[in-house]
Amino acid sequence: MPFHLTRAQHDQIVGQARDEAPLECCGLIGGQEDTALKLYPARNADQSRVHYTIDPRDMLNATRDIEDVQGWDISAFYHSHPRSDAYPSPTDVREAVESGYSEYSRFIIVSLMNPERPVMRCFWLRGGAISEEPLVVIEPTDDKGT
Repeated sequence: MPFHLTRAQHDQIVGQARDEAPLECCGLIGGQEDTALKLYPARNADQSRVHYTIDPRDMLNATRDIEDVQGWDISAFYHSHPRSDAYPSPTDVREAVESGYSEYSRFIIVSLMNPERPVMRCFWLRGGAISEEPLVVIEPTDDKGT
């Protein structure tokens, strides 16, 4: 089943990745089932070009809003790869599994290898097995509904 982002959400993630490059950016996505409802950009506590850790305070605030206030799920985590492919690294997989989130949250990676053509992909990392899930970007419609 594909995961759905709006064009604005997609562009916001890409914008954050570009703004924070050459460091990795990161954040959470609150949603329901296969649909993103709100982005929660976070600070990369590691301030690293090759690794991210979501700032603990940002993680706590986002989780509280997503689960306690909104009643949603953490549908996905996202981060950027400023100089590599939009594919989970062995570290990404290991840390997702160790966190426990790999069993019920997706992991979205945006690559800025070609800054003019960012690539965004979505993965499940359950049990450490990498499986890609289609990512659908919902385009806005004009006032006529087209």
